[in-house]
Amino acid sequence: MNHGRVAGIQPHMPDTNPQAAFLNLLASTYARYGVEIQAFPPTGMRLPLPPNDQGRDSFDIDYADTVAQVFQYPEEQHPEFAEQIVFGMMRQLRSRGIAFGTHYPPLSTDLARLAMLAAVGSRGLKAQFDFPDSLLLTLPDGGTIRKDVGGLLPLLEGLDEEHAVEKAVEFAAALENQVSDMGTPVTPEGRLRTRLYPESSFPEGVLAQIVARPLVPGVAEVVVLDLPDTIRPLNPGDLERLGLSAEQAFDRAIEGALSEPVEVARMDALGTPIVHIGSDNGFYVGSHLHVLARHLGEARYGALVVFPSPPVVMAHVLGESDNPLGAMSTLQDLAARFTADTDKPISDKLYWWRPESAAGGRPRLVEVRVELDEQTQRAGVYSEDEDFIPLLRSLN
Repeated sequence: MNHGRVAGIQPHMPDTNPQAAFLNLLASTYARYGVEIQAFPPTGMRLPLPPNDQGRDSFDIDYADTVAQVFQYPEEQHPEFAEQIVFGMMRQLRSRGIAFGTHYPPLSTDLARLAMLAAVGSRGLKAQFDFPDSLLLTLPDGGTIRKDVGGLLPLLEGLDEEHAVEKAVEFAAALENQVSDMGTPVTPEGRLRTRLYPESSFPEGVLAQIVARPLVPGVAEVVVLDLPDTIRPLNPGDLERLGLSAEQAFDRAIEGALSEPVEVARMDALGTPIVHIGSDNGFYVGSHLHVLARHLGEARYGALVVFPSPPVVMAHVLGESDNPLGAMSTLQDLAARFTADTDKPISDKLYWWRPESAAGGRPRLVEVRVELDEQTQRAGVYSEDEDFIPLLRSLN
C-alpha cells in the first residue's frame, strides 16, 4: 500500500459542519508548520514523514476524540487548540529524531528552553530548537549553525527562574560572540556526504527517486545533504540546482564524508587482529570502504570486512592470522552483536574486500560466510566469488 500523498485527493475536509471546519483549521495549521496532510473524512488524516531510519513515509491518525474534546470550548479558542495539537505532534516526533514540521516547540512550562530562546532573541539572533537538545540559529546571511545545548539544559532546569535567566543570558552573550567570529557558511555542495542504508529502510520505489546506488546486495550508498537539523537524501532536482551529475555528486560526497574525523585502531578479538575504524555518533564511516587500503596497509589477499552500523567499519587483513575460518567466525559474531545493539543497523553480513576496485571505482565487496557444525566440528564456507575458497585453502 502506498502511504504517500495521492494525486487528486484534497488535503481538506468538505467544510459542511463544525467538525469539518475544525479539521480544516487543523490541516491549515499543519501546513503553516511545513506539513501537508492528506485528509480521510470524516476525522482521519495521513501525516507525511521526512526520510527517517524507521523506514516509514507516513502514518495515519484519527482525530475523532480530539474534536469531541475541542467542542467543549468556545470557537475563538479553536485556533490555539489546533496549534497545540500540531506542536504536540512536532515535539513527539522530533523527540524521536524525526525532523517533522519546522522545529521543536517547547512547552509553555519549559522554563529552561524558553529562557534560552528569550536570551538569544534579546541579542538579535533568530533561533529555535530543531530537536530537544539542539538549538538552530539563522545567521544574517541566511546560513545556519546548530548548537548542542544538552549539557546546559539540565543546569537551567535545576535553577529558579531568576538564576536560569541569568545563565541563559551568559550563554546568549557567548553565542553572539561566536556568531560574529564566524566566516562564510559552508555551501550546500560542501555539505554533501555519502551514507550507507539497508535498502529495506526505504519504502518501495523511494530509492529510484533519490541519488543512490547499490554497494552490495541489500545495501545502498546514498548521497545526502548534511544539514544542521537533519540528514536529507539528495534528489535529482538537487543535482540540477547544484549543476552536478550523479557521478560528480558521489565523488564530492565521498570526499566530504572522508573529511569527517574518524579514529583508526588495531585491536585483538579472540586472537583475530582487527582494524577498527570508528566515530562516536558518526554517520559516514562507511565511506572509508572506498579508501580501505589506506587503513589496512599491505593487504595482498584482501580483507574480511563488516560495516554493521553507521559509526563503525571493522576489517581483518587476510594472511595476518593462521586461522582465517576463526577470523570469519569472529567478525560474523561482531557484526551480529553490533546490528542487534543499534537502532540504525546497516548489515550483519561478512564481506571479502579485494584491493582492486569494482566497476565505477567502487569497493569490490562480495558476501562470504562460514557455518560451524557443533556436532561434527566441521566448517562450511560459502561465497559467490569462486576465488575465495581456494584462497582460504592456501592461507590455512
